Amino acid sequence: MQALRKGNESKGEPPRPAVAIRVLYAFAIQRSTDQLIEAATKFHFYDAVNVLATAALWRSIGDAADLACRQSEIDGAASPSVAGQGERRQPEPEIAEYRPSALSKGIVHDVARQRTALDVARFVRELRGQGKQDLVDATLNTFSEKRTMLDTALLYLGLRDEGCAEAAVDLLGRAVQRINTSGARQSDTTTPAGLNDLVTALRMLSPVEPVLENWIDTRLGDTDLVGPTRDTVAKLISGSEHSPDSLIEHVGKRLQYHNVAAVCRELAQSDPERCEAVQDQAAAREELYELAEIISRWQKFETVARTRVDLYSKVVARGVACAAGPRSPAEIDTLVKELKNIDADPECWRLLWIAAAEHIDGRAGGELVRLQTKIERSRDMYRVARTVARRLTAGLLSRSVDPGVFADYVTAQQVQGNRGRIAADVACKELSDPSDPELAGVPMGGVVAETAVRLYGSGTDRAWGQEKAWDLLERCLENEQRITPADVVAIAEHVRASRMDGWRRRLLYRGTVGRWADAVCRQEAVGLLRSRGFEEEAKQVVESVY
Repeated sequence: MQALRKGNESKGEPPRPAVAIRVLYAFAIQRSTDQLIEAATKFHFYDAVNVLATAALWRSIGDAADLACRQSEIDGAASPSVAGQGERRQPEPEIAEYRPSALSKGIVHDVARQRTALDVARFVRELRGQGKQDLVDATLNTFSEKRTMLDTALLYLGLRDEGCAEAAVDLLGRAVQRINTSGARQSDTTTPAGLNDLVTALRMLSPVEPVLENWIDTRLGDTDLVGPTRDTVAKLISGSEHSPDSLIEHVGKRLQYHNVAAVCRELAQSDPERCEAVQDQAAAREELYELAEIISRWQKFETVARTRVDLYSKVVARGVACAAGPRSPAEIDTLVKELKNIDADPECWRLLWIAAAEHIDGRAGGELVRLQTKIERSRDMYRVARTVARRLTAGLLSRSVDPGVFADYVTAQQVQGNRGRIAADVACKELSDPSDPELAGVPMGGVVAETAVRLYGSGTDRAWGQEKAWDLLERCLENEQRITPADVVAIAEHVRASRMDGWRRRLLYRGTVGRWADAVCRQEAVGLLRSRGFEEEAKQVVESVY
């Protein structure tokens, strides 16, 4: 070998290092395992590694594993500092980390890097069968560091098929660990692209089985791995370009409650949008005691505590299960009891009742009022009343809320004392003059009139409903900055068709439209009223001017 590499200048023979390599390859392929192991003690360290690794690549998996195991026995008995032919061994950096059994793990190194994933899976099975866990660890370590995420996914499934489930879990853990430390590495297996490859490959290779989810559950079952696994889950969700919905659903709906808030604590900083997606899934849980635990833990973490109001709103709306309708007052009451039973922060149920009282979708007017009675602080009550008023108004103008809901809400406030009167007044004021700038320009005359007509005839105390109905109409018609002549006509049509008092109906326009400062707009309203046959209403407007 040395002669081929050095050549013989005196005889005109040039150095032929490539020929030396071919000779080594031929030796590795043609010689028996016993001869290779014996020769390894005589070769230079680099040549010994090359010969043994080449032999392992050309042989069957069983023979390759046998070669690695037999060489491992010799390596363990020999001093790692003794080299062939009296030379000190100088292991290359990638193999030096595998001491003291450098030659056997040099075999493992090349098998892990160059054999197919299914071959490596069988190789690991053979090593485990001979009790060589150190070689198994070396194989998985090299494979996860040097191969792509697609290869990792292939080996994971291959290991399980070979009955090496524990090694499969270990492999996936090693791969994900390198994803977690991607900031210090630049290989394609640890970049965000590598993470996308892992997630995508597992989904493609096993589209039905929840591979990642099962792996996560297994890891969380080990108390020593709970913390790192939570961090890993957060990175799997936030780091993947196309994080699978099934993983987000699994975290939100199926992870133990004490892990959900911990994962979201990380997501709140790294990926708020996907943190919200996990919230939506968690909020759909039906086990109220689990929801109570999640809410309680959410309150304790500063990073996610800032999103607690969103969580409460989602819990009330049932998150992704919102099609089933909001949680009933009875469910909220039970949830509050669960919070008290686990000694949660009182702020939890205060904010929960607020979120429940502010949720208007799918609720009747009377139910909204009953929820408001659960609000203890006056300051909170006034804020809730304003929020409900804005949401009801937006719903009425978009036709997503029935006018009867508004009417029931206002009339039900009658028996709530001073708080109820204030809430009813806030609602009427908001509908007559919406505070949301996005509602500017939306025709509102017909909606206001229809709502007032429903309010006029609702409630057990007709006087209360009639008073609020006229108050709503007067506020609306006085608002010349918001009401158009077309709105005035729409109100006249609804009011005349109703059972509202005729005398008061005629006077309604005198103190409102008749006092508009914009004479041109006022005259346009008069013209439209007359053209539609509302001569009496037009007359009241004209007489109030003169």
